[in-house]
Amino acid sequence: MFEMPSNAFEDPASEQEEAYEAYLAENPITEIRPEDRKDCAEKVAALEGLIGRFEGEFDLKKLLAIDKLTPEEAPRHPLREPARKALNPIFEHLKFLENETNISRDQLESLKSHCHRLSQAVGIINNNRVDHKR
Repeated sequence: MFEMPSNAFEDPASEQEEAYEAYLAENPITEIRPEDRKDCAEKVAALEGLIGRFEGEFDLKKLLAIDKLTPEEAPRHPLREPARKALNPIFEHLKFLENETNISRDQLESLKSHCHRLSQAVGIINNNRVDHKR
């Protein structure tokens, strides 16, 4: 005879809420008070330097021209892989600026937009194609 599981009628949303609460318990969100935020000028200059070096080292048009690439080929690609790795410190600086400094919303959005364009040039691999639109 078929027996219904004891949780058959539980709300899936409550399961998601419970999982989210468990995640927050292990990974609390810490908000830095505005008066405790660091001055952004030095980190902005560092980020702009990283962006400039990226644009000087990697030809964005050539990156955008890469359209076919398998996940197996990607780690060995002579242009895309070094560019992909060079994005990591750029986004680390951006995250720091957003979370720990007094950067203005307008300045942050401008930097995010610029970084997003770099990320789009590198693209993501989807079905053996490089997607430059996300």
